[in-house]
Amino acid sequence: MIVLNYGWQFALVVLLSYFAGNFCAAIFISKKLIQQDIRGLGSKNAGTTNMTRVFGLKYGAATLLIDLLKGFACVLVSKMMLTSVGGPDAGMLAGYLAGLAVILGHNYPVLLGMKGGKGFASGIGVFIAINPLFTLVVLFLGVILLFIVDRMSVFALAFFAVQAVYSCIVQAYWWISVFAGVYFILAVIAHWPNIILLARGEERKLGLFKLIARGR
Repeated sequence: MIVLNYGWQFALVVLLSYFAGNFCAAIFISKKLIQQDIRGLGSKNAGTTNMTRVFGLKYGAATLLIDLLKGFACVLVSKMMLTSVGGPDAGMLAGYLAGLAVILGHNYPVLLGMKGGKGFASGIGVFIAINPLFTLVVLFLGVILLFIVDRMSVFALAFFAVQAVYSCIVQAYWWISVFAGVYFILAVIAHWPNIILLARGEERKLGLFKLIARGR
């Protein structure tokens, strides 16, 4: 069995990816560049949406990009490392494990008092590294959805839901569907307050068109 044959390598992948996930772009940017802590402002969530609402589009985009690259790098490096020693199946499993660990590290960072983000940007990076072509198509359609509904939570939940459904239908290994399902569950948990607000019709719009028009 792959996990037993390369146990310590998989454990290392999970450990390093989790602590890489503890680096939160929103907290770093807000504290180091703006001298404020995003966790005490707006919705108090250390993620792209709150950064955009509080500090503007530029800082929101920077947050998204850095967290995306974090997820992408963890998965890509893990895949390459385990593929080199155990073959493509080991590399694929390592990629999904790294993806799970980096999202958990981002959402629940032990080094930051367990106050992290919601894992959407990191999740995008994870799926780009795992399945780039399909993910880019989903992102293109997701951006269109975002401009229509103007709510990042809807975009995020739709993104993870589509990835989970796609994995159940297309992917060859059952455990890939399990990972994609767990990613979606984590997204639902992270966005649960947003889901309640959406159900009540009280979820705030991002104001994307206004932000673009103002260039901030």
